[in-house]
Formats: sequence, C-alpha cells, structure tokens
Amino acid sequence: MSILLEALRHVPLVAIGLLPIMNPLSTVPLFLALTRRMSAEHKRQQALRASIYAFGVLAVFLLLGNSIIKLFGISLPGIRVAGGLIILVLAFRMLFAGEGEEASIDSEPADIKQASIDFSFSPLAMPSLAGPGSIAVVMSYGSQIPDEHLVLGYAVVLTGIMITVLVAFAALSCAGWISRFLGEHGIQAVTKIMGFLLTCVAVQFIASGIRDFVASFA
Repeated sequence: MSILLEALRHVPLVAIGLLPIMNPLSTVPLFLALTRRMSAEHKRQQALRASIYAFGVLAVFLLLGNSIIKLFGISLPGIRVAGGLIILVLAFRMLFAGEGEEASIDSEPADIKQASIDFSFSPLAMPSLAGPGSIAVVMSYGSQIPDEHLVLGYAVVLTGIMITVLVAFAALSCAGWISRFLGEHGIQAVTKIMGFLLTCVAVQFIASGIRDFVASFA
C-alpha cells in the first residue's frame, strides 16, 4: 500500500515536469492559424487526434527508451544530462524569445491548403506537442524508474503523460477562447513563466546526472 501511495504522489510530479516543455499554450497560435478555415467539429477532431498522437509518440519513446540506451551503449546519467541540456536550451528560447522551437514550422500557415488536410500528426502532435524536449523529459523519467518497480513506474509516467495530454487537448479545444481572453501579450507572458519552470526542471535533470556520474566514477 505504501508503494502505491508513493507512486500516486509521483504522478502529478511527472505531469508538472512535462507540462512546461509541452506548453500547450505555445501551440494555440499555430492551431488557430492552421484550422481557421475549418468547421468547429473539424477543429475538435484535429485537437483530439493531435492529443492522441502526442500520447502515442511519448509512450513509444518511454517504453523503448531503455532498449535505445542499451543498443547505443548510452549510460543513464548521460541521458539525464543530455535531456537536461536540450530542455535548458528550449527553456532559454521560451524565456528570451517568447516561444519554443517546437512551436514553429518551416512554412507559413497561409501557404498551406487548409480545406481537407489533416494537421493532427504534423505539425501539431509532432514536433509541437511531442517535440524533442518532451521526448527528452519522458526518457529521463523512464531512466529513473527502479528495476524492481518497472511496471508500476511505467504506469506512473504514462498516467502523468495522459494528464498532460488531456490538458493539451483542453487547451486546443478552447484555443479560440484562450486567444481572445489572454491576447498575444498574455500568451507570451504564460510562455515565459513556463520557460522559467522548465529551466528549473532542466537544472534538476543536469544536477542528477552529474551526481550519478560522480558516484559511478567514485
């Protein structure tokens, strides 16, 4: 029972750690631009599909992360430090530029035919919601799961991912209302707050990886 309670305590921690890097609010302007000619029902379908795809991408990287580590001979502390550095770069861009790299696409939305194209997987789910930063966070969490509690640990991280994806779905579904309520400056302010929280998460990952490096050498 104590193990289950401890696991439940970590579920919100996973969601809180992943939410700043996913930052659904940074995807709202992109979602609005890509779906502005779609009906309300089609917009909702795009939001739902994007959320499902994002969960699938993150779940695959979580479950296959250890296999990737073994295949390439990467140490767990190395994953934590590398993930922390990637997250830190994205966090700095959110703080000083206003949005993360994962919220951008190569072409302008006006250059894309929007009548019947499905944008849910790309660019909404990947790389916007399930971008490199989100994948790094998920793999870092997966590397910290104790070997004696693998099933429970994966269940905890998957639940945290699901909660975060549900928040993203709610944000995309309410994209029009959020845009009118916050305005451009409001969205930028929230993005910078997310960037600060993300910086704290990145520093924690880097410090944890360096500590494990030192311990292994000692």
